[in-house]
Formats: sequence, structure tokens, C-alpha cells
Amino acid sequence: MKTWFEYFKFNAANRSEIPWETSIEIEPNLRNPLIRSLQRFQVGESGEGKHLRKQAASTNDPIYEATIDLFIKEEQEHARLMAEILKRLDAPLLKSHWSDFCFIMLRRLFGLHQELLVLLVPEIIAKRYFRALRDGVENKLLKAVFAQILHDEEGHLAFHIDYLQCAFASLSLTKRILARVLWRIIFRAACIVVILDHSAVLRAARVSPQEFWWDCGLIFDEVAANIFSCAPTPAFAKAILGFKLQ
Repeated sequence: MKTWFEYFKFNAANRSEIPWETSIEIEPNLRNPLIRSLQRFQVGESGEGKHLRKQAASTNDPIYEATIDLFIKEEQEHARLMAEILKRLDAPLLKSHWSDFCFIMLRRLFGLHQELLVLLVPEIIAKRYFRALRDGVENKLLKAVFAQILHDEEGHLAFHIDYLQCAFASLSLTKRILARVLWRIIFRAACIVVILDHSAVLRAARVSPQEFWWDCGLIFDEVAANIFSCAPTPAFAKAILGFKLQ
């Protein structure tokens, strides 16, 4: 975990340069769908993470607890970036959204390991979502923001994969299969909600619902395979970070 703590510290100190001096000029068919979609994602990234911090503290691992704190701060930085975009688009911030409320309630029903699995559901979807936005806009400022968030999401997935693989290492094959099946059901339900709620911006970014569904499934399968693998070190995490995990 010490390597992950250093990773998040490094990432916080080495952010990509965002050209805030650039005005946001986007296609008329993208503007309103983007505003509506970012408002909902911004709410989900702006939480204080009190329950997750409490769960991390219960591990009695000060390094993991400190790393979770840096992870939450990075999520809050995403909320700040999206809030800045919405401000420049003269759009208000949402105080709450039913989908975020449902995820919060679901996460609070379980212990740390199960909460992290629920947390990973929007993280996996966000990876495909922000890739769609990065590739679907021409504006330099927007592209830089979405690229930074996408980069961070890669690290988030790898961090949680590394922890959960160790946590589930002692599970029997039957329990691994059951956990993966139940997790996939929750994930696919969330995919349906996102596709229905964000279809307009996905279409404007030239990503069909079928493509988004398929690509999210591929990312899920890769993440799940690493979490429930018996290998000592997730190759997925090593490939993203480029250095050996400890």
C-alpha cells in the first residue's frame, strides 16, 4: 500500500495543465446534453467520503487509511473540475441526484470489501464515459479536463483491484463465482441507468448505447478477472502504473 500512497501523492503534485484561458465553444447539439450529464456526474464525485474513511480506519492500517484519504481528495478534484466547466457554461450545480443517493445507501449496507465493489461500479462506467467525452469533443479545455479525469480513473481502478485481490485471496472458488455474479448484476443494472440517463450526450459524442454497453462490459470483465484472480500481483495495475506494486 505504501506504493499506492506515493502514487496518489505524485499524481496530486503532477496534474496535467488545463488551458483555463481557453473559452468553451462546443457544438449546439452537445451543449445541453453535456451540461445535464456533467451535473449528475459532478454530484457523484463531490461527496466527503465519511463512511469510506470510517471503513478504512477499521482496518487499523494507517497507510491504507491515508491512501483512501488521497483517493477521496482526487475524486473531489474531479468534482471541482466539472464544477468549473459547468460554471463556464452558465449552468447551476445540482445539490443531489437520486442515482447518487441510491449508490450511497447501497454502499452503507456492507463492510469495506463489499463497499469497494459497489464503489467500483461507477468507477468502471466513468472510465468509458470520460473516454467518450474526451474523444467526442473538439474543445481544447474540455478535452484536457476529460483526459485528466480519465487518467485518474485508471489509477483508481488499479488501486482498488490491488487491495481487493489480496482481500479476496482466501475465498473459495464457489464464493468467488457467487460474488462475481452478484456484482455483475448490480453493474449491469447501473449501466442501464447510465445509458438511459446519459444517452443524449453519448449520442452527441458519437457513442451508441450498444457500444457503450459492450465496452463497459469489457472493462468490467477485466477488472473482475483481476480482483478474483489467484495471481499475486494484478497485471492490470502494473500495466497502468508502470512500476512494481508493494
